[in-house]
This record gives sequence, C-alpha cells and structure tokens, in this order.
Amino acid sequence: MISINELSKDKIVSTPIPVIDFHLFLVGDTVAKESIANQIASALQEMGCFYLKNHGIPTTLIAQAFAQAKRFFALPLEEKKQVALTEKCHRGYMPMGMSTILSEQFYFGREMNPEELDKLDHPFHQPNQWLQSQPEFREVMLQFFTACHTSTLKVLEALAIALNLPESYFAELHSEQNHAMGLHHYPGASEPPKTENIRLGEHTDGNTITYVFQHEVEGLEICTKTGERVPVPLIPDTVVVMAGEILQRWTNNKVYATKHQVAIPFASQFVQPRYSFAFFGSPNNDAEIACPESCLGANETANYPPILTSEFYTQRNNNNTSLLISSKN
Repeated sequence: MISINELSKDKIVSTPIPVIDFHLFLVGDTVAKESIANQIASALQEMGCFYLKNHGIPTTLIAQAFAQAKRFFALPLEEKKQVALTEKCHRGYMPMGMSTILSEQFYFGREMNPEELDKLDHPFHQPNQWLQSQPEFREVMLQFFTACHTSTLKVLEALAIALNLPESYFAELHSEQNHAMGLHHYPGASEPPKTENIRLGEHTDGNTITYVFQHEVEGLEICTKTGERVPVPLIPDTVVVMAGEILQRWTNNKVYATKHQVAIPFASQFVQPRYSFAFFGSPNNDAEIACPESCLGANETANYPPILTSEFYTQRNNNNTSLLISSKN
C-alpha cells in the first residue's frame, strides 16, 4: 500500500495504485529514464494503470478545460443539440438517454482537413462539431488535446524503452493524433439511489492508453486481475493513466487492459455532479498492431494476428463495443 502525503497538505491518500513521477524521464539521463520506464511497465503489467505526476500538461490549462466544460454543459439542451453526434458521426454532443450511461458527453478529436475525410469510413473519422457561440471552448479544448498528445508520446517512449524497443517505436505509430477526447458530466441528485450506485458500468477501453482527469468528485474504480475493485481517489496534480485493449494486444497480454467503472461513493448523503475528461490515445489508422519479438518469451507465440488500427476499430464497432459508446470515464 502506497501512502502519498507529499501531494496534499490537507489530505493523505492511501492507494495500491502506483504514483510515478515523470520528471526524471523528461530531464534525466539514460539510467534515470530506464528506471522510470521500468516503473511504468511494471505498473501496467500488474495494475493496468498508474498515477502520473509531472506529466507536462499545464495545471492552468486543465483548470481552463474543466471551466469551459462546465460552461458548455450548463447551456440549454436545445443549444447543445445543435452539435449532437449521430450514428455516422461520433464527434459532438451526446445528451442523457442516448446510452445506458448516466451522463451527458461531448467528443472531439484533432481538426481534420477536408481531403482526409474520404480516406476512412469510420464514425469518428469526421469533422469536429463546435458551437459558433462558444469560440473559447473550441480554442481551449484543442490546446488541451494537443498537450495530452504530447504527453502521451512521452509515456509511449518510456514504454518502448522498458520493452527493449527503439524509443520512438510506439510514438511514431501515434504521430497522426488519431485520438479521441471525451468530456463527461454526471448530473447531481438530491439523494443517492436506493439500489444501483453505478454511473457507468464496467468496461475496458479499446485504444492504446487512456488519460483520465478527475475533478473535485471521485467515483472512478478499477478492477484488478484478481477481481478486486479498487477506488481511484483524487490525487492533486496527477493524471490517471490506463492501458487499453490495443496495448494489451500489442504486448501479447503482458500489459493488462484495465477494467473500470464509475460509481457513486457509498458515503454520499446526496449525489454531487461529477465532471471528468478521458483522452483516448490511439495509433495511426494505418499502423500495424503486431506483437514485437521483445514481448515474446522463449518458445512463446503471438496470441493475436497482426491487424491495422482501422481494421481493429471496425471489428470492435461491429461487435457493438464502439470506442466512443462503451469507453468512457
């Protein structure tokens, strides 16, 4: 059990989930980088997730993003529906009632050029939808997206080092920013539910790694390999990093794709509104997901055949487990 008291003067947080300081990887020598890289690989293999401190995303930008998200979700429903996502376009606003998840959401990715749109037939391979009346919302979210992309590439470099691969191995295959960002608002209530306390059911994410940003209200829980449910408490100035199905496949099941859910804390006298962000880091559409030799032991063969990212998501969508519909935090 790891006790973290240096991160908050007001609260001591106890959690079995590792807290990894990324500072030495960003500025340290080869030995320091290898040490941090091995910590990251170990955490993903044992728990499927970890807290990342000194991740390089400005705290002021994170605060601005949450402030903008709160303003957006506070808009009248009819105004938000002007940018509603559809079956053919998974970028935009999803109101309550469009899924079994007890929240409203907003999804976006990098801005796409018109000539890119015909290259792939996928619901997320579509233009972003923004309200013209909210230009600051768009500006802040795109800055936040870029910062998450930059940070994710560094974590992927660390993972490559730990797996005895060229440092740029994973980063180069994620260079096109083929990612998704989900903003989530779970509304409050005057009293907790009498039976079901789950806001979002248990699932795994279908991408490489996910960054989860929690804000003010807890509720995220992970499920360990042994089936134990572990709360993911708020730790200031950290982001929760979770492994997805693609990374588990890529590493021949060496890395554990984290099952997780969002619950209402049992101690709650009333249900507080909850806001969270999930950044789904994903490979380039034409990247081949194939297990490298360094992830295979003696006489071990790959559990999965090579597959392109676009093909992987098509298969996953056809199984009704869309990256955007089932993978939310």
